[in-house]
Order: sequence, then structure tokens, then C-alpha cells
Amino acid sequence: MRPTPKNLSQEIEPISHFHLKNELLEGNRVAWKPANLESPLAPALLDIDWLTAQPLLPFITQIAPAHLLYRSIMAHGMEDSIEVIEWVRGEQLQKILDFDLWENSFEFQEGDVSASKFLSWLRIWMEIGPEFAAKRILELEEETIVLIISKLFEIIPDGVSQVTEDMRENWWQSADNKFFLRIRDDSNDSFELLKPFVDALYQYNARIAASVFAHSTMLVRQESLEFGLRWKSARLADQGFVSKEEALKILAPKKLEFIKQSIHEAKLLEKKRKETLEKMSSYSLSNENKETIDPDLFENIVLFLSTLEPEEGVRYMQLALGSDELKEITGSQNIDPSYFYEDEDFISESTEKIIQICNKVLLRSEFLNSKVIHSNSLLIEKAFYEFMKKDSENAIYLKDRVARLSNIFVSGIMNSIDNDALGRAISIVRGVLNIGLESCLVNPADYGLEFDKNTTEIENSITCIQVLGPEYLFQLGWNIILSLQKDLAKEITNIDLNHIVYKGKLKTIRKIHISDSSVLEIYLDKLVENQRYPDIRFWLSSIESHISVELFLVLESFFGRVPMYSELLSVDKMIGAKKVSPIFKPFETLQEIKSAKEFIHNFHHNIVME
Repeated sequence: MRPTPKNLSQEIEPISHFHLKNELLEGNRVAWKPANLESPLAPALLDIDWLTAQPLLPFITQIAPAHLLYRSIMAHGMEDSIEVIEWVRGEQLQKILDFDLWENSFEFQEGDVSASKFLSWLRIWMEIGPEFAAKRILELEEETIVLIISKLFEIIPDGVSQVTEDMRENWWQSADNKFFLRIRDDSNDSFELLKPFVDALYQYNARIAASVFAHSTMLVRQESLEFGLRWKSARLADQGFVSKEEALKILAPKKLEFIKQSIHEAKLLEKKRKETLEKMSSYSLSNENKETIDPDLFENIVLFLSTLEPEEGVRYMQLALGSDELKEITGSQNIDPSYFYEDEDFISESTEKIIQICNKVLLRSEFLNSKVIHSNSLLIEKAFYEFMKKDSENAIYLKDRVARLSNIFVSGIMNSIDNDALGRAISIVRGVLNIGLESCLVNPADYGLEFDKNTTEIENSITCIQVLGPEYLFQLGWNIILSLQKDLAKEITNIDLNHIVYKGKLKTIRKIHISDSSVLEIYLDKLVENQRYPDIRFWLSSIESHISVELFLVLESFFGRVPMYSELLSVDKMIGAKKVSPIFKPFETLQEIKSAKEFIHNFHHNIVME
């Protein structure tokens, strides 16, 4: 085991005393960036260049999971994904903007749409064409449209509100002269983008454009925001994202004894899942021509086709299915399929076949683009990679379950659900799962597991994943990580109460004034136990000027909403260091857990009060 220095300043050159509280106030979400490596545990990103070349492109963009398509576009770059973005429409567009468009609002103390992020999408749409941009925004849900427009513009209706001389001189009027508009962002770039966009709205449909601006003016924005957040949450729930409250319950610390007691139920559940999958697979083989089509996907494709002119729609259907297949569906070799475009049976059968082909193409893409293991791969990734080569069907099923764990993590912990948050969640979850797996392998008997002496570590890992399932491994790993917070808080509280030198200097008693003028005293270990992170951050701020920079950064990494591993705990990172930098990363191995425990055990050596 790699030794951890008793004193964090050991073998370090003198450094300037600077603190990074402002950067780190958000609980190590600012300082840490996930490695740019796709995990075999996560669904493989789509190759945008490959997708652009697909005849099925218009349909795949409607059928692919929204979060996967979104992350693939962001990884490739929006400007370089314009051919794909051109086909992201309707409900799929709304889902993707639910991921990307929202940010924390200091004004409303909750989520709000981001003007800058919407402008990024609008810039792409306008590059395709002004009418295209007008159509795309009008396809969104009403509350989303109103929130976007009211975020971008100050709007004064002529004749309803008092219009000042300054407004007549410096604001610009809509094409129907009913509204005075001023862009909230006064930059020339925003005006050059938004003025043609508003003109395009009126040129496409003046009545609907006027209605959009009227609604954006009349509705109270706070009420629209609350309504928009509720609808966004409902749409996200359909994609596997639970509410924040439900996610926090799942992520709440649990006693290890309770987890071990639940292993029997978890193993039985895993056995039932496997039996169900085998039955479904057997049923699928005996009913190859009765493939069940997702009704939501079916409705999306039908709705998409309804937005196209018959000649255009048939052209894309021919590219997807082939002319011969399309004629076979019509039952005629001589009549142009566009004549059947309004026929429900023709559209229904064609849609089912298109969805089947798209699902097969996406499945093949998953196999081809699943990342192989690399030098930084964790044990669980290596095991999962080998498992996928042996049993791809069950491996993809496990990927879906890992994705749900990431979704829960995003819902409960992250401030947003954009591409950055999704990437961070995947990186954290892979570490949590790996720690849970390594813990099971160290003490398999504790979890009802028995391994053959002749089997390899990878084979044992695959057995563990199959028997226990990712949900159980996650709970085990997550509780191991959270226990570090509790152990450190208890050690600090004990020193503050009993140490002959530092008694009372660590300020671990938090005084809370009650309404009846009484004062409630709560110790740091109880704050941690109850996950009172705002109070924990307040405590960290109160001792920041009294401890070394190194110690403050390590404490910050431990006491964030997600405990992180600080590289200051690693000896090889300390030797020869010229300065202190707040380098955090998720806990990923039991070795890192052991290093953290050594730091906690030796904590009294690190308190060099200034």
C-alpha cells in the first residue's frame, strides 16, 4: 500500500498562501473536470460523421435516445453536427433542449432557460435558413417558447402599455407594429442574429408570431417558469430521470449492516430479472415477425412524416426502405407511393419497418463504437468489456441499468442536466461501482459469494456483477465513500473537544438560534451525518484562514456533496511540488479509499494552526 505522508507539507517547497474558496464554494464541481474518455459502462456515443452518411438519418434522429443524441452532438461540436441538427425536430428537439437549455438562476433561485445556450442553437438554425429557425421554435412546447422569448426580449405592446419617446427612438418594432422590442443583451452579435429571426417568425406566420409576443408579455414570468419546470420534470421522468427528492432518498447513506441484510433480496431479484430476460428472449425468437414497437417512437415518426410534403416524405422513406420494399407495402408496382401518403395503413406499416431497421442500425453502432479498455480502465470496465464480448444482449441491458443510476445521480446531485453534468455523473458512477465491486471481491463471503480458486479476477468480477447487479454494487460503493466524511468529521470533532492544543480552535460546534431565543448547538459530525452541506461549507469558511492551504483543499474535497479524492493525498504528487493546485477526481479504487483512511487516521499530524 502506498504510504500517505503524516504531514501534507512534507517534502514540499514553500508556497504562497492563497485560498480558493470562491472557486471551490460549489463543492468541488468547479475544480474537477472528467477525463475525456468514454466508459464501456456507458452507452457508446454515436459517430456523427457516420450518422450524417446514413440514408436513415432523418429517422434515426427521431428514434435514438435523446440524451445519447445530445451527448453525441456536443462531443462532436454543434457547428460540425449541422447536418444532424437539421433533422432534430419536434418532440426530440424539445427533449434535447430540456437537457441543454436550463441553468441555475440567481434571480429565481431555481432553474431558468439560458439565453446564451438558446442563441447557440438559433445560430445553427439560422445558418440552415430563417424559415427553418422559425419552424423549429414553434415546434416547442408553449411554456418553453414563452420562457425563451421573455428571456431574450423586453416587450412593450403598443397601445396597451405606456410607450415613451425613448422607446420609439431606441427600440425596434415588430413587423406588425404591435410590439416594441429591446434585446436584453445589447451586443451587436445578438441583434444581427435576433432581428432576422423575428422577421422570419412574422414572415412564416404573422398571427402565431404576434400571439407568441403577446403571451410572453402578458404572462407572469415566475409563474411561466414554475409551469415550465413542472413540464420539463415530467418529460425527464419519461426518460428515466427521477425527481430530486426521490433521488436524494436513494442516495441517502445507509448502514452497511442494512445493505448486507438486503443482499439476499437483491440476489433473488437478479435471478428473477435473468429468468424474465430469458423468457423474453425465447418469446422474441418464436415471434420474430411480432416485434413490439414503442408507441412513442411510432407516434414520433408518424408526426414527423406528417410535417413533410408527400414527395419529400416518400423520398426519405425510399432511402430508408428501398423502392421495392415501399412498392410491396403499397401493393402496386406501377402507382407512385406518394399517392398513398395519406393512407393510414401505408404510413403505419412503413413506420414499423423503419423503426425496426433504425433499432438494428443503432444496436450495430453500439457494438462497433463501444470503447475498448485502455490504460486507465477500472476493473469493473475490464470485466464489463469481457462480459459484452460473451453476452452482448445482457450487457446492453446492464448498460441501461447503469444509465439509470447515472440519471438518479444527476437528478439528486448535479445543478443541471447538461452535457457536462451527464459526463461528470458517468465518471463518478463508474468509480462508485468499481469500489463496490472491489469490496465484494475482497470479502466475498460477506455478500454471499463464493469463487472458484481457479477463476481469474475478471471472471469473478463478471460473476459478482451478474449475481448482485449494478444497483447493489452502487449502494455498497457509495456508502463506503460517504463513510469517509463521517469518519473524518468524528476525528475533527474529537480533536476539537479533547486535544490539549487544539481544543475549541476547530470551531466544530455550530450554534443555531431558535425562534424562542434559545440556542441549539450541533457538532460537525452530526452535521455530516445529516448531510447539512450548507452548514458544513460555513464551517469550512470559518476555519479557512486558520489552517494551511493544503489542509483546506483536502477538507474541501472530502466535505463536498460528492466526496472527491484529492491528489494531495498521493505521495508521488507531493514530492517536488512547486505550488498547490486544487486537483480533485472521483474516488475510483479501494486503494484510494485506503489512502483517505490513512489521512483520517493521521489527521492530528496535519493540523498546523496558523
